[in-house]
Amino acid sequence: MTTTTATPISHRLKTETQPLHDDAESHTFQRALLKGQLTREAYAAHMEQMLLLHQSLEAALRSARDRDERVQRLVKDEYFQAPRLMSDLAHFGFDGTKAEPTTATTKLCEQLSSLTESNPVALIGHLYVLEGSNNGGRFIAMAVRKAYELENAGVEWLDPYGEAQRGKWGEFKTTLDELQFSDDEADAIVNAAGDMFRGVSAMADDLCGPDAVVAVDPKDLKNRLTLTR
Repeated sequence: MTTTTATPISHRLKTETQPLHDDAESHTFQRALLKGQLTREAYAAHMEQMLLLHQSLEAALRSARDRDERVQRLVKDEYFQAPRLMSDLAHFGFDGTKAEPTTATTKLCEQLSSLTESNPVALIGHLYVLEGSNNGGRFIAMAVRKAYELENAGVEWLDPYGEAQRGKWGEFKTTLDELQFSDDEADAIVNAAGDMFRGVSAMADDLCGPDAVVAVDPKDLKNRLTLTR
């Protein structure tokens, strides 16, 4: 097997997907979420789509763990966010089992499902994006807690590890870089991460809709960002 030892794959993932990361982070929806400018309904709608995404990825990763020892070594159950999202949705009075996917969510979940059979190791790229999002999730959680007067319930999925976040992320990257991949496999992982960034941005597009209105005064909860569903 030809291995990629010159450049750690975590470095490739960070540098080669940086423009897509920046695009996703600067999306109107994400900016409103970071500022605590979403209605409770819009925030719940976002959690519903993320629940469906995480459920799809987690099912694919469970299957991949049975088929590839590298995925088995990297992927821990604590990375699975679906239970936390179900709990957070329930806190807002929403039943996660009734969530319906938007067009973009359906497309992204179908991509994940197809990789389960065609190239399971590529799923690592998708997980990298979502696990890495916990770094910014800590800051988003602070805004959400303030906006909706929460403590921990309602934001567990945004801040799953608390003060242990830095250590958890470092451990994930260290383990990832210790794994051996062929050049083609490494390329597939990086491409999959790019697909995840693009997919999440498309999901945000679906939630925003053409009639989204951003509040002039971000302190006015009644006029916070209203999104079509």
